[in-house]
Amino acid sequence: MKINRTVQRTIQILSCAAAHPEGVSLDELCEQFSLPKTSAYDILVTLVQEGMLSIKPGPKQLYQIGIFAYRIGMSYPDANDTLKLIASELTELAQFSDRTAFFGKLSGREVVYILKEVPENPIITTATVGSTAPLYCTSLGKTLLAFLPKEQSDALLSEIEIQPRTQYTHKSPEELSRDLDQIRSRGYALDFREYEEHMVCASAPVYQRNGTLEGAVSISGFYRPEEDYEKAGQLIRRRAAEISRLLGYRSTA
Repeated sequence: MKINRTVQRTIQILSCAAAHPEGVSLDELCEQFSLPKTSAYDILVTLVQEGMLSIKPGPKQLYQIGIFAYRIGMSYPDANDTLKLIASELTELAQFSDRTAFFGKLSGREVVYILKEVPENPIITTATVGSTAPLYCTSLGKTLLAFLPKEQSDALLSEIEIQPRTQYTHKSPEELSRDLDQIRSRGYALDFREYEEHMVCASAPVYQRNGTLEGAVSISGFYRPEEDYEKAGQLIRRRAAEISRLLGYRSTA
């Protein structure tokens, strides 16, 4: 299948701008993707004209994701019946647990936050819809690593470079692998202050009708020493199983 180079470059530019909310320059784009300056500039001008990118005010011309790109991205959940169902379940989960609820999917070597629902008394989290986070230190990411097909999981593990986010982040692939074994055994993952030192998250897998891993759901809240986080893990495991059931999945276990 023939790849259109201009379209490919356009997607690369949009992806780079999305990953740099502070803005990215023409020179940076050309260097990162080995693009001729004239070709990159023509693409940028078109993207700005169409609202896919915007120019950040300031002494240096920087490009940021535009409002039209945002509108296109936000239409993804609305056009997806699976996500509509999951969103409805997340709303109930957030209110019942009094925690922020998320749904995430695998994106390369990261997890991307697809849905977010907050309780009546919102808990401030750094994760937003569309943002990404490492697989090795988030409950969503560890759930995906644990419940992906073994060949895919092993391939991802071999590529991961662990960079500690907090003092509680796993220090080595071996430590992470032991955690993943435990996650598979109990059916849920805990991010116990591994990504943000003041937060604890619990997550469990969601499956499609055919048994393929659809993604993972999680609940996040402030760390409280007295809280029973195993109870939170059991809650998210049951709710994830119910969502999978609603999607048509029938466990053979």
